[in-house]
Amino acid sequence: MLLVVVIIGILTGISAARLDWTSYRANSVSRGVMSRLAQAHRLAVSLQMDVRVTAEPQRLVIHEDADNNGVVNGSERVVVEVLEHGFQFERNGAGPVPAPDDPTELTNLVFRRDGSASRGGTFYLAGPLDDPDCSYCRAVSISRATGRGVWYTLAGGAWRRGN
Repeated sequence: MLLVVVIIGILTGISAARLDWTSYRANSVSRGVMSRLAQAHRLAVSLQMDVRVTAEPQRLVIHEDADNNGVVNGSERVVVEVLEHGFQFERNGAGPVPAPDDPTELTNLVFRRDGSASRGGTFYLAGPLDDPDCSYCRAVSISRATGRGVWYTLAGGAWRRGN
């Protein structure tokens, strides 16, 4: 029994060393961004107010604009989500996402009360490492008509749909 436990431990150690943790983290960060954008979209529809989203280099700012004037007032909630694991909103030389999604790089977006977005486009995410091949780049594309998102991963120089 002790021999079996030792062999399992050795195999686990070998396989854990070969795992690409940065890739898992990249997927986690992109899914987290997509989740926050979906939540902002739902808030706009359910609260019947504009929800403004701004992507700063390492964080996402979500403003529930109760009076729809584009200015943060004292009673309006603002949530700041910091990107984990050193990821940031940056294109990092990656090519555009494939059609039919809009490849325009987004830094801000407004989800309207009817469920639409102020414009279509894509939030690009770059990894924390020196990544010349952009193998840890991810993208979240937002449809203007529906306000829904789709995330992509860059593999071998081509974008692949992640969800």
